[in-house]
Amino acid sequence: MTRWPILVFALVVFALSGFYAIRVWRASPPKIQDVPVTVIATVSRQVSWRPHLHFVGTLRAHWGTALSFQTDGLVSRIDFHSGQRINAGTALAQLQLNDEPGLLAKYSAQADLDLINLNRDTAQFEAHAVSRAIVDHDRLTLAADRAQRDAEQALISMKSLRAPFSGRLGIRRIDPGQYLKAGSEVVTLQAIDPIYIDFYVPQRFSELVHVGATVDVSLDSAPGHVFQGQVTATTPAIDSASRTLMLRATLPNADERLLPGGFAGIDLAYDAARPAVVIPQTALIYHPYGNTVFVVTYDHPGRGVVRERLVVTGEARGDLIAIASGLRAGEAIVSAGQMKLRDKAMVMTSDVGQPGEDAAPSVSEE
Repeated sequence: MTRWPILVFALVVFALSGFYAIRVWRASPPKIQDVPVTVIATVSRQVSWRPHLHFVGTLRAHWGTALSFQTDGLVSRIDFHSGQRINAGTALAQLQLNDEPGLLAKYSAQADLDLINLNRDTAQFEAHAVSRAIVDHDRLTLAADRAQRDAEQALISMKSLRAPFSGRLGIRRIDPGQYLKAGSEVVTLQAIDPIYIDFYVPQRFSELVHVGATVDVSLDSAPGHVFQGQVTATTPAIDSASRTLMLRATLPNADERLLPGGFAGIDLAYDAARPAVVIPQTALIYHPYGNTVFVVTYDHPGRGVVRERLVVTGEARGDLIAIASGLRAGEAIVSAGQMKLRDKAMVMTSDVGQPGEDAAPSVSEE
């Protein structure tokens, strides 16, 4: 029983201390809220952006194949070097010839003899000296021997590898004296000027693309450089598995900077240019309920008050993003340091002006 007075006294002291602390806090609010926060500001601006769609695609050679022999044999001669530029019809390699030349000579001689006999018997037939059966036999014998000659010539040709088109060779895969099976790769051949790029467009955008549309192609291997081409073909049907439409664009490639198999980004413009209000993407503050920016109202040069404003964003390009609604061109906004701010806070700004960000930034090569 003697503990109750002590407990009650402690509770009273605790309550009085809390009450006194609250009064002191209310009487002396923090002064930090009235101290201007230093931020970086920029001015929203109006630009003219042409609506476009962005896709990814794969570069493909205009002509490209892996060359090989159609028959087995021993490599007897190689007439090319890795990376060499060649013209169509250039002899590249030769398999060893065995009895093929002899058989070709034999069948050629037989065909020549058959022709002589046919001409002689035809003349005698006209003089009624031989029957028509003999002339027909001579004609068919000549055709059979010519067919054997042509077959042997084709076999010899199969043992000679020639370029089917002009282009640049790849890395040599064979050596003299090597025995090859039919179909073994000898070397690759690519013709890459012009070069194709194949890409897929979702079904909902299929009505916006057409043959003749201009495309801008960018590669990670060539930062800051844009290659231009045109859509030259499209499939007549939408793929039922992916619900996409395949398109092919053709690009000039005289300097051969574009290589087959490469991955590329594609921007395809589909309408006339439209005005848009743009700001740096760093100025946006992302919230679950929407995106906001801090708009600066100046009362003195370099000093003002910010108001947080909800905006609706549009297309983003590089470091910039379009604002569909909620912001007008020429309004000053905070582009850096906004995480320290609250609505109606006082700010000191620097670097007020047009946004210096790029809609198509590139990586410095230094």
